Amino acid sequence: MIQKQTVFKFILGCFLFVQLIPLLAQTPEWSESKRKKGIQVLTRPVAGSNIEEFLGKTEVDASISQVIALLVDPQSCKNLYHQCKELTVLSGSEKKSSVYLRNGAPWPVNDRDVIMDRSFDQNDKTLTTTMKMKRLDSNAKSAPSGVTRMPAFEGYWKLTPLANGKLKIEYQAHFEPGGSVPQSVINLVLTDTPYETLLNLKSLVEQGKHKEAKYDWIKEPTVTNPSN
Repeated sequence: MIQKQTVFKFILGCFLFVQLIPLLAQTPEWSESKRKKGIQVLTRPVAGSNIEEFLGKTEVDASISQVIALLVDPQSCKNLYHQCKELTVLSGSEKKSSVYLRNGAPWPVNDRDVIMDRSFDQNDKTLTTTMKMKRLDSNAKSAPSGVTRMPAFEGYWKLTPLANGKLKIEYQAHFEPGGSVPQSVINLVLTDTPYETLLNLKSLVEQGKHKEAKYDWIKEPTVTNPSN
């Protein structure tokens, strides 16, 4: 009886593994589209969409709080985010809010805007801090004339403290622009948006912008001085 149960479990395990293989195969791999000035940009296809997802990576010498302060500062719209024309907090708190974002586009393409939910979370053990963004179906702010509202937008910023004292930055997002946008413009956005934004971030950190920022809900990694 025990032997039959063992055989049955083995067969069931093999069946479940075979069923899992197609699901694993459905996850496309990232391909590198740019690597320059300490910044790496990758893209990958998204099921059911003609627009790829992008992922930008870099490292900076900064505290978690400094980077968060840069990300949420409305003034960072034009200094940090590539092609940003407006960043406005509509409601909420520091950790969770409703935000309006408008991005410019090359003529004759309309600007795009979106209202999104923005929330923060920090892992108690690794101290990895994530800023999640997702489109809200909201009319809290109407799209201006000549601006197309994006039907879909989702992404995140992930800040991970490293053993060398630096902060690993990951900026990942996928969007549906809505309306008609030439593929050439889409390709530029997928590469330029993460690259230029991370390049601006590195520059602002080097300038010391928001270096003294502190948040009571953020725990910073302990800095240890090397022994003499």
